[in-house]
Amino acid sequence: MPKNKPKKSKGRGFKTRAEQLQAGESASQSQDEETLSDTSSVATAASDYHDDVANGENAVEGSTLEDTEIRLKEVIEGLTEKNAKHRQNCLIEIRKAFASTWLVAFLENYQETLLDYMEKCLRKGKGEEQSLAADALAVVGTQVVACGEGERLFLQFKSILLVIISDKSASTVARTNCCRTLGLLTFMAVDEVAQIYSCMSAFETVFRQSYLKGDKSVPTVSPLVSDLHMSALSAWGLLLSVVPWSKVVESAESHLSKLPELLTSNNVMLRITAGETIALFYEIYRTEDSERLVRRLLNVRDLTEDLHLLATDSSKHRAKKDRRQQRSSFRDILRAVENGDTPEDSIKFGSEILYICSWTGKRQYSAVKDTLSTGMNFHLKENPLLRDIFELGAPLLDGEAGRLNRGSHFERHLYNQAIFKARSIVRGRQRDKRVGFGV
Repeated sequence: MPKNKPKKSKGRGFKTRAEQLQAGESASQSQDEETLSDTSSVATAASDYHDDVANGENAVEGSTLEDTEIRLKEVIEGLTEKNAKHRQNCLIEIRKAFASTWLVAFLENYQETLLDYMEKCLRKGKGEEQSLAADALAVVGTQVVACGEGERLFLQFKSILLVIISDKSASTVARTNCCRTLGLLTFMAVDEVAQIYSCMSAFETVFRQSYLKGDKSVPTVSPLVSDLHMSALSAWGLLLSVVPWSKVVESAESHLSKLPELLTSNNVMLRITAGETIALFYEIYRTEDSERLVRRLLNVRDLTEDLHLLATDSSKHRAKKDRRQQRSSFRDILRAVENGDTPEDSIKFGSEILYICSWTGKRQYSAVKDTLSTGMNFHLKENPLLRDIFELGAPLLDGEAGRLNRGSHFERHLYNQAIFKARSIVRGRQRDKRVGFGV
């Protein structure tokens, strides 16, 4: 209530009717003004509060580069605070900043400090803090690797991430995010195949727990653990897309006959990831003209029957969204197994378009997209590392984007098919060249 509320006037009964009406209107107007002032004050306070919350959760949106860097210095120091919730909020801000802003110049002076503090969050933090730290590390890593510091970053965090992944007492969500982060860092930063193999081995240890038991029954796991297995399989498939041919054959011998067992999982994303990994194996084997080896390891008839059932599944016990997503994914997977078809997706960012026309490209794009989320389009335009991975060339200069000659859809389709065939041949030759290791 207003502090200076007017008192009731005495002798009101002695006023004329006109005076009473005039006094009533004045009092009403005065009260309305005070109420409006009070309401405005409350609204302003509420607005300020929500602005503070929004700034805490999304500090970098709509701000200049200088403002972002100033704020980043504050939140990096905030990682040393004793309050765990405060450190978690700082990790969220760091992730958002690096997802939406190109900060390589900032990293020249603050990279070592930032990474050391994030390492402490992973080593000493618990549950939510470890999960957020792993998530932030993956996003920061996309710029650190672009600066040429990828190997150093990987060696600093590999053992920490592996410890968390293998620790069954750790938070399941943290282990899930660590799988995704380690897979992406290994993919982006590592050329030494022995290091890649050790990470793949760690992922195998995790997702093999979803294979059927000895009595062919489906193992009972919680939804969170199932998500962990899916994340490990996804990271493993990402690394499978870049290892030498000899490792592909070895991996197929160990897992290709087992992967169809994951198609019976209760987790729709684990089923889809398993199906896409099988399609990836088929694509690599066809590139090497060795599809007969797949038939030796798989009962293709049983596999196609299972894929067909999943592509047409209408079971009411599954959520409607899950059924729709599953049918769409497994139609593509079935065509890949039966006819060697590849996915055809296009991603528009600015005035450019990225075409995905292989299972290899789909797995790699999905891995980066899962990490950067809404910042993916920004990084496709600005990040030379991602532009190199997806063969987009150097970042466009101002004015160049508007002069792009896209051609017709059919012309782009033919062009990308030719590029994919040429790239497959080159990759096939390069696989056996990556053998500088003592394994």
